[in-house]
Amino acid sequence: MPDFEYTKTVEHLFTHCLIAYPSVAFSSDNPMKDDYNKDCITTNEFKKILNSLYKNNYCIVDINSVYKEKDGTIVKNSVKVPVGKKALVLSFDDVNYDHKKMGFGMVDKIILDENGNLATCTTINGKQEISYDNEFVTILENFVKLHPDFSPFGAKGTINVTGYDGVLGYRTQSKNKKNREQEIEKAKVVIKKLKNSGWNFASHSYGHYHMKKLNDIEFLEEVNLWKTEVEPLVGKTGIYVYPYGEWEVFDNLGNISKKHQYLIDAGFKVFCGVGMKTFYDYLPNKNKNKVLFMDRKVVDGNTLRKKDTNLYPFFDPSNVYDYAVRPSV
Repeated sequence: MPDFEYTKTVEHLFTHCLIAYPSVAFSSDNPMKDDYNKDCITTNEFKKILNSLYKNNYCIVDINSVYKEKDGTIVKNSVKVPVGKKALVLSFDDVNYDHKKMGFGMVDKIILDENGNLATCTTINGKQEISYDNEFVTILENFVKLHPDFSPFGAKGTINVTGYDGVLGYRTQSKNKKNREQEIEKAKVVIKKLKNSGWNFASHSYGHYHMKKLNDIEFLEEVNLWKTEVEPLVGKTGIYVYPYGEWEVFDNLGNISKKHQYLIDAGFKVFCGVGMKTFYDYLPNKNKNKVLFMDRKVVDGNTLRKKDTNLYPFFDPSNVYDYAVRPSV
């Protein structure tokens, strides 16, 4: 099937790490159950979404293919997809599996099994459980094996990581004085496998801060922590994903702000926010500088429960929402 140049805007959906164990996540004993119910989706919901995306002729493209550098400026790049397909970026936030979430219904970490295959590892009732079907990485890997035309160029998704409590479930942060070097080496092996399998990484900041609550000096410290602790693990990335979707690009005079300039200096080229309307375009300022900005439609308990109409081109939220396991609101 020949490729063709895609003239429509590339869509972008994102969600968080999946709820792997709903009975635990939504238990009355879980202090985060309301947050999980609001912000996350279950493995069954994710599987239904993938099936609907496929039936609606979407296919995955690498976010790094949607832009290029031209004459020193970052500009949109035309992508090509098979005839009849629609281009889609999938991304996943907060993939560090921090301590506070362990034991509350998500997996503990992404691993390679004894045969070098991607899997997850979670401690359940004192025993380690290895699974190949309870997190977005393994579920999407399995789906593409069944439907290779869902990923015609080998792309999977964008993994948006922070660094304050490590990455992918490994305690790689500098504050870990116990076994940091061993954790770094374990993480590198998994990261290499993911990248070879078509996954890519984006910065979701270091400390998952509220951007406007940090002054310029504090923000620069955050950027430098990412550069020194996380970038050596996941590699350089041109994609910056704002925590909470809170962004600052210009100052009060319409010029590039100091914070945004720090991000540019750190090598970031495309900046992702949160918005339920499709937006992938330039943010101009008074000096005619252009910043390439991409909003991402959020798929979570809230947007599914409220049947957000912006999701209907991709899937019907009513058919996805897992009424059997979710608590009533």
